[in-house]
Amino acid sequence: MSRATMTAAAATLPRSPLYGIAGWRAGTDEFEYEIGWDEFERDVDWTESLLAAAGLRSGDLVLITGQNCEGPWIGPVAHALRRIGVTYTCAEVWSFDARRTSMFLQRLPIRAVIGLCGDTVAALEPEQPPIAELFKNVEFVWGRPDALAWLTSVASEVIPFAPLGPALAMGLPGKPGAAVNPDEWTVDSEAGQLVVTNVRERASSFDRAPTGVRGQVLSEGVIAPDPGVESD
Repeated sequence: MSRATMTAAAATLPRSPLYGIAGWRAGTDEFEYEIGWDEFERDVDWTESLLAAAGLRSGDLVLITGQNCEGPWIGPVAHALRRIGVTYTCAEVWSFDARRTSMFLQRLPIRAVIGLCGDTVAALEPEQPPIAELFKNVEFVWGRPDALAWLTSVASEVIPFAPLGPALAMGLPGKPGAAVNPDEWTVDSEAGQLVVTNVRERASSFDRAPTGVRGQVLSEGVIAPDPGVESD
């Protein structure tokens, strides 16, 4: 049986009504929620438009750093890169996998890195080659809040990347802050912590849900996470 035949046959099988179940932690509170297929596809559409606006194109090579439980945020990024035609490779966010990140940056012409965290940067700093050498040919880096302060001295263009509870915020080169999909989310701040509310129907609803990310709202749908601060 050919691969095309198997793919066509698989498409006829019943599909779960949910893309998946996810969760996040804000301080000592833990939240779980359901994700529907329609909203996941909308998340991919928005992420694709943002990455294309950033200038990524077919043939580019991107490094994603994440962890398995981050499918609700990393999944739309990976699917969007495939649609654009970008080749991507992956490494874990933890310090024990920093050498994999270093290896990719040394051996491959990585144009962009998405999801770099402070743990990885801290592990790379004392190693060879120097961290600035690793990033000298990387055009832009989407860094998590706890990595932003470190990255500004070693990468030419540092852009925020922040999972905000059930939402995702990503910046664009040359623009301040990071945006969420305004058709899906509104963001506000309470006591310095960002909170999110869904504005379009999703499998789970959120009303000013705490995200565990500290920062400020710059304008409608655009936030500035506090650099050097890990999620609460």
